[in-house]
Amino acid sequence: MISLSRQLTLSLAVSLTIFFALQALMVVYEVHLLSKDTVISRMQHDAEELLAALDTGSPSLAIDWSHLPAIYERPLSGHYFQFRSQGETLRSRSLWDELLPIVSNGENREITTPDGQQLLLLGKQYTIHGHPVSLTIAEDISQLEQTSDVFLERLLLASFAALLALLAMQVWFIRKGLAPLNKLKDELLLLEAGEIEILQQPVPAEIEPLVAETNRLLGAMQQRLERSRNAIGNLAHALKTPLTVITQILERGSGKQDRPELQQQVGLIQERIQRELSLARMAGQSAGGFWRNPATDIDDLVSTMQRIYRKTIASHIDLPADAILRADREDMMELLGNLLDNACKWAKADIRLTVSNHPLTMIVEDDGPGMDAPTLDHVLQRGVRADESKSGHGLGLSIISDLVAAYDGSLDFDQSTELGGLRATVTLPATLNK
Repeated sequence: MISLSRQLTLSLAVSLTIFFALQALMVVYEVHLLSKDTVISRMQHDAEELLAALDTGSPSLAIDWSHLPAIYERPLSGHYFQFRSQGETLRSRSLWDELLPIVSNGENREITTPDGQQLLLLGKQYTIHGHPVSLTIAEDISQLEQTSDVFLERLLLASFAALLALLAMQVWFIRKGLAPLNKLKDELLLLEAGEIEILQQPVPAEIEPLVAETNRLLGAMQQRLERSRNAIGNLAHALKTPLTVITQILERGSGKQDRPELQQQVGLIQERIQRELSLARMAGQSAGGFWRNPATDIDDLVSTMQRIYRKTIASHIDLPADAILRADREDMMELLGNLLDNACKWAKADIRLTVSNHPLTMIVEDDGPGMDAPTLDHVLQRGVRADESKSGHGLGLSIISDLVAAYDGSLDFDQSTELGGLRATVTLPATLNK
């Protein structure tokens, strides 16, 4: 697997290489074009001087050499001209015995002479006294090309050095920029070894959400581990007494008179196991917990409770049909199921359920006898029941309280103003995801 640092360095190196290559090609083309344009401009100026020095009064081609630069008289000087008209040719003394090819009007092209000169030719066409006259001017651009090549060579060397320097700088910047990731990797190793409990802050803004979410997930996992440990410890502690009583009954020889006490102790064991299992299954605010289509699940739960208890449950669910809540489905069904179960056990005939969002609120009311504040505080402790003759308002309320605490929510009890019985209100910070 290629590393992120190597991948960034490679992509940057390719990008810079392509950029500098294109830049070099453009500079080579522009320098060559600029050099050629400069020479052509000078040759056009010389063409005007040559035309002015031409003796137009003579029946044949003639030129006043006194008005021309001496460079056109020095053999093979690198500056040449040639007039042609009606089969007659007039050329500069610098050409010696050579002839220049005829070039069309305004055209320019390059040739190489046998002695190695690289000539740039420019053609001009004139009409003098009704006769066509062609002028070809040539200039040796070998030295200019050589100078341009030296310049381009130095430029390319400088560009290559700049490319290497930029790559070195970018590699350093990339490593420096990715240093927090290396630090994060080291912290993950320390976390695995148990030397730290959370990832340290601060970190760059780009990876801050990742670190924050990881720390939140670590916290949720730690809470679940603590709940599991506490559940095991509580269960072991709670089972000691009823198991001791059962053992004593069996040792003295159980009879029919001991059966109620045995059933009572077995019931206590079952309730305690159920409570601790519920706590152990509790997901709480862990990452990835979603409740999809809660309205459908609530309707199904209400229908089930009505069939079991043969009582009327009026429900009002203020949630979209396709809503997705940021809460664990099993936790919410456990919570709502215990609320309805307790209400059905104590209600005379009617129960009312109201579910709304912003924030998630569940209200369950019944027409039962209700409970005062001291009794509520009492039954919320470790499965105590207000009426030992009837199952309810004990273990269920304790599980509800634990679930609400796991979600940092609130649980309130008061008297229902319309039905007259107990009203339980659960408010959770579970937000609507859709």
